[in-house]
Amino acid sequence: MFFFTVGAAGAAAQPQVQRRSVLEEFSTALCQYCPEGYQIIKKAVDSHPGTIWLVHHAGFMTDDITITASEQLTFLYAANAFAPAYMVDRTIPQVTYNDYSPVWGVDDSARVAGHLDEMAAKPCFTTVDIGEVAYDVATRTVSATVSGRVYEAFDTAITRLSLFLVEDSIVMPQASTTGTISNYLHMHAVRGCATDPTGTPLAFAPDGSYSFPVQYTLPPAAVASHCRLVALVHYYKATNLTKNGVLNAAATEGYLCGHTAGIATGAEQTVEMTVSPNPATDHATIVADSPIRSIAVTDIRGRRMVYATAQGESAYTLDTRGWPSGVYILRLTTDAGPATRKLMVH
Repeated sequence: MFFFTVGAAGAAAQPQVQRRSVLEEFSTALCQYCPEGYQIIKKAVDSHPGTIWLVHHAGFMTDDITITASEQLTFLYAANAFAPAYMVDRTIPQVTYNDYSPVWGVDDSARVAGHLDEMAAKPCFTTVDIGEVAYDVATRTVSATVSGRVYEAFDTAITRLSLFLVEDSIVMPQASTTGTISNYLHMHAVRGCATDPTGTPLAFAPDGSYSFPVQYTLPPAAVASHCRLVALVHYYKATNLTKNGVLNAAATEGYLCGHTAGIATGAEQTVEMTVSPNPATDHATIVADSPIRSIAVTDIRGRRMVYATAQGESAYTLDTRGWPSGVYILRLTTDAGPATRKLMVH
């Protein structure tokens, strides 16, 4: 059944909306080529601000953070799964060695960038917003409402919503071509799915609008101060891989603890940590009351600025010269657990 929005016959009168492309990577801790694949993708994503990056721990066996929803998406390979691999908006590019699957091997940053450019040039007529986000520290439950509208003719029978929990800064061993990296920092990892693994069907009003409330309890090992929500409105048709494209997507700004009364407290924050000066200009010194083992700094979009290991020092100084002004998230791993703080740079 196709649904035609009011005014669809005069589609030119409908304003286009901003597309946020979703790059979904398939990668696992057992894949020796995946660290190199990550860097290839990072180069392309860094040149395309606003891209939402998800890493499904599937495609080459499974690891400790693989979830069912990620495994089920491997049907999009259409053949044997492998890693590292990626897809952009679950679409098949115009220039491709493969006309039956949206999943590509990761071998060239220019190719990944070209796919992102191709999607950026396509008109978008679907809005997605994640609103009313609230995180309850005591119950580890996040609630939100995903809403929006489709302004063009679309197939209501196969239109679905997927809402993922995505976590940064997971320190876990990683295979590589030079041996196992014991303290590898896994970013953009899909840690949970608050909807059906292949997406939950959406109900639409006559004008093409939709609203989907959700409440989701974080997995026991997930750290809320490293997690955000990502919503995809997409088609789903297992029997036709050309009919699984993402119409548009959205991500929460910052991490879930930014939607509580303050940065992680109680079970989410057990380590005392100070940062000074804050705001910083050319440097910031971090002091913790437990030996520091690693430090990661990302901007509010989750892009990594710094990752370093430490040998149990109690203090660490960041060189912030040349950093764009804005808000950054500092995440420590220490002998007593994780710690998170915001850092302003100007």
